[in-house]
Amino acid sequence: MTTYYTAADDDQAVQALKNPPTGDEVLTSDIAPDDDRFTALIELVTGKQLDQLDGDEYTVRDDVATDATQSVVALGSGLVAQIADRDAQEFTDLAGPWSATDAFDGSADPAELVDYLTDLQHLARNAAATNGGVYAVESF
Repeated sequence: MTTYYTAADDDQAVQALKNPPTGDEVLTSDIAPDDDRFTALIELVTGKQLDQLDGDEYTVRDDVATDATQSVVALGSGLVAQIADRDAQEFTDLAGPWSATDAFDGSADPAELVDYLTDLQHLARNAAATNGGVYAVESF
């Protein structure tokens, strides 16, 4: 399971390894930033294959922190901005093609993906409003 949350910076984000984030500013999902389903999302949001993206603003930075059982990763600022700027209809339009990607093996419900995107957008907008970032704790 992956827990997404907002933090002011990498130093604050690392605290999630000791004290898991809780509250309204948390999204728990089985969609992890390092799996094919998230890669498919990045590619749909940006309109480019992952290997065609320059820099790390649309990718996931996995060098924030790691311990024996968890890793903290940061979502790229460009990806966070694109998710924050979408409207509800765009998420509905995006969920269908996303659910049809090979990454889901035909087992995804587009309505559940819209819920995930809406919750992720809440975090992205909060991060933008506070000049912070969106992070995720992934358990091994």
